[in-house]
Amino acid sequence: MTHGVILFALYGSLLLTTSMAAAGNSFAETFQMDEYLKFPPVFVYDDFEDCRRWYRDEYVYCIVKAPLAPDDSSALWRNLSYFSSDYHHYDHSVLERGVCVPKCRNAITQNATDKGSIDRLSREEMIHRCISAEITPHYNLIVSSRLRIEHCYSRDTENIPYDWLDVLFFILAAAIIALVVASTVYDMHQQAKQKFPEDYFTRSSKQAHQRLLTAFSFPRNIRRLKEPMHTQTRIDLACFEAFRFAQMFRVIFLHVSIAHLKIPQRNPEYLEQLQHGASLQTFIAEFQNYVQTFFTIGGMLMAINFLDHVRKNPTFRLSYFGERLLNRLCRLVPTYAFMILLEASVMRHLIDGPFGQQFIGQSANNCQDRWWMNLLFVNNYIGWDNPCFIPSWYLATDLQLYIFGLAIMMIFWKWPSTRRYIFGAVFLYSVVVPAVTYMMNDITPVMTVDMKDTEQYIRGQQFQSILYFPFHQNTGIYFFGILAGIVYHHYRDQRNELFKVAAFRQLAQFAGLLYVFCMATVSWVVSNLNWLPAICLAAYASAFKLSWGLFNTIILLALTLLHRHNWIKMALSHPIFRVLGKLGYSVYLIHFTVIVQVYGREKAPIYSNELIVTGYTVEVLFFSYILGAFLCVLVELPTGAALKELIEPRAQKASINQVHTASEPIGSNQMVPPSAVTNGTPASDAAVMTSAEQNR
Repeated sequence: MTHGVILFALYGSLLLTTSMAAAGNSFAETFQMDEYLKFPPVFVYDDFEDCRRWYRDEYVYCIVKAPLAPDDSSALWRNLSYFSSDYHHYDHSVLERGVCVPKCRNAITQNATDKGSIDRLSREEMIHRCISAEITPHYNLIVSSRLRIEHCYSRDTENIPYDWLDVLFFILAAAIIALVVASTVYDMHQQAKQKFPEDYFTRSSKQAHQRLLTAFSFPRNIRRLKEPMHTQTRIDLACFEAFRFAQMFRVIFLHVSIAHLKIPQRNPEYLEQLQHGASLQTFIAEFQNYVQTFFTIGGMLMAINFLDHVRKNPTFRLSYFGERLLNRLCRLVPTYAFMILLEASVMRHLIDGPFGQQFIGQSANNCQDRWWMNLLFVNNYIGWDNPCFIPSWYLATDLQLYIFGLAIMMIFWKWPSTRRYIFGAVFLYSVVVPAVTYMMNDITPVMTVDMKDTEQYIRGQQFQSILYFPFHQNTGIYFFGILAGIVYHHYRDQRNELFKVAAFRQLAQFAGLLYVFCMATVSWVVSNLNWLPAICLAAYASAFKLSWGLFNTIILLALTLLHRHNWIKMALSHPIFRVLGKLGYSVYLIHFTVIVQVYGREKAPIYSNELIVTGYTVEVLFFSYILGAFLCVLVELPTGAALKELIEPRAQKASINQVHTASEPIGSNQMVPPSAVTNGTPASDAAVMTSAEQNR
């Protein structure tokens, strides 16, 4: 009976998938291509290098927004404005031009009867005349006087003076290099004194000062990228690294796609046509699912780490909360601050070309003005529309969720009887809040792309600031991870028993069907927002937001409890994924810096197709992992080791290979009774979990 229901639901989902494309209007149905080609091109740029080469020190190159004046008597204007009203399309009533100002002046001078009046024209008036000379004779449309110069490039803008931020970064970079060299030399000297033991770089010294002196050792940090797995818990959780890498790849592809939408296009109709396709609408809606994998893993690791601590230290201690938070900040902040300083200083000197300010300069300016929002981890609520790093909102949300989850676990530790009430309240909150939020705001139930908002990396849509970024909209996903961590502990020593529990099998079936249903129907829902009832869309917003989080949690929990020799688990636990997962945090921090450099170096509007977007993705992925590896080995791992050595109590320090493998049940007077289905028997090593959490 159950299998019949599943097959019926899958069949229905497939029918919806095949029909949802027909529900929305295609590009061809919206407008005929013959009419489209009559529009003035949205993006036209003079050759930047020719302007700089021909006019040398006197060159000035400006990026201009030139709106067209409305003219209802013109059939071309009516068609153009109608086409632009669709959010799938660029605003064809606002033209973007890259103007070589000396070339523009020469053209006006050649056609002017009163050449003396040319000198009295402002730059805006001069550019307005040049664009009007292009548009009015050919299209019989008028360029509005509300022309806006976005920014201009000249020899002066090429030579940005160095300031104290640059000096600070160079001093910091030099200090890191000096520390790495000195620590490496010292470490190798100690290795020679011990007659070169094979496992020297994997062993931690018993003396505190030696551990501190070797924190920046290059070969030791290379070994840290692939720490051995000695505990059952670490072996069980090794498969998480494959999920991290897969989602990191998708995140990079997502951010490359967003940057690709931002850069001016030679063939904008290509992207506008894609926007009408069911596959792209589904792809865009699923953007929010990428980070939910990280939230789920984070909740599981936090719960496992916490329960292990309770097993070894049953007496409640409030200071544990502060210790864990401080430990987490010590892992996150040094590398984060280094990247913010890099972005605010050196990167702005690499602006070269008509898109440099739009990509590199914009990011650098935001980092200079809003760095404190990032380091206070509040930029998912404040300043989200002008971010220092586009993906940095996630770091703020993740830390807030960590504090939220840790606080809940502390309450369970102190008052075990509250767990069922808190679990119920959090679950109810997670289901209701997205729906209520949708009802109270004029937003879409899932993420969509407004092509008129691409300049701001689609940050202008309220969906992101209301349903995507905030911590309070993601508590349900993290909560699922916490529950999975508790369940893992309960069934760790009877791992086959969970799969025999009827409630778990039914929950897994429901989660899978809910996810398939949401993904199969999302394009149809997006295409029919105008007539669907608000209450149905509110329920859909909540279901879609939780669907992957729940399904992903079930998958991760099942994988952790599979036997270590299961072929799926062995493939996902391959050592290469451990290394790639370890690099995840540094790659996440640096990948958008790579993106803005790659796109900021372009000198003209680009031609787009699938192969070109793939090429950009491969380039960004390659350099992100190469540079991320250096950032991880030279900054992230050594600073984490050094700060841990300086902050953590000596009594709690363990060698790199010191592990704990015992499994001891918690008595009935503890936080987690062994009889509860959703609670556990903690049996992991705290140091192992701390290392695993660091990879998020």
